[in-house]
Amino acid sequence: MKALLGDTFHPLVAKGSCRAFYTSRGDTCSPSDPYGGFSVCHYTGDLQVHTQACLSTLSEFIKSPIERIIIPAQTHSCNVEIIDTLPFPESRLEGCDALVTNIRGVVLAINTADCVPVVLIDPVNNIIGVAHAGWRGAIGGIVERTVDAMQKIGASPYEMNYALGPSICVECFEVGHEVADRFPAEVVSHPNNSIRPHIDLQKFIRLRLADYGITKEAGQPWDNSMCTRHNPEKFFSARALGTSSGRGLTFAFII
Repeated sequence: MKALLGDTFHPLVAKGSCRAFYTSRGDTCSPSDPYGGFSVCHYTGDLQVHTQACLSTLSEFIKSPIERIIIPAQTHSCNVEIIDTLPFPESRLEGCDALVTNIRGVVLAINTADCVPVVLIDPVNNIIGVAHAGWRGAIGGIVERTVDAMQKIGASPYEMNYALGPSICVECFEVGHEVADRFPAEVVSHPNNSIRPHIDLQKFIRLRLADYGITKEAGQPWDNSMCTRHNPEKFFSARALGTSSGRGLTFAFII
């Protein structure tokens, strides 16, 4: 996807009053530099001075105070929080992997580095959700739980659109047989006759959303140009850079 707003912030969804963006690392970064470029992730070993500077840049870009940017400390859980008040208790953001709100001007953000960032919007009822869907969260139902939480505050699946941000493609996502056995056969493959199976996480998430009747994709279609593992100079990738590295941000808000 071509960046329309500079080298860091890229539009993902714009429908009604709902907006979503994803970030890239910025200027071309060396794959040997695990923290180089834009990253606000505060729990993967980066220097606080760097993540805070990036957070200030994000605040300036969206013209919103840092206090209204909600970023959980993700743990591959299936926990979803509804942001219904500000300030929101920090303790409830620990071990949380999806956020939902209907409050205008609150920015919901998740960090990823190969896992799939999922944005869900209901532009009719002005409700948004973001989810961090790695294979554990995806198979555990994090996306479905996010849809359920949005429905609790008035969203309708029939009004929802979704978009998937930068993440690892099926060609790169090799897993063990014990992981592949947990997924339906239609998302498991052996590219180039590989011995170990590969999982198409994006397809799996689309299938789960289709079960709710959510079949419309907002924003740009996902393709391999958004594969984190293929493009570590542009996107952070845990498989390419190691888990001690920066993270890309996907964020949504209601204007």
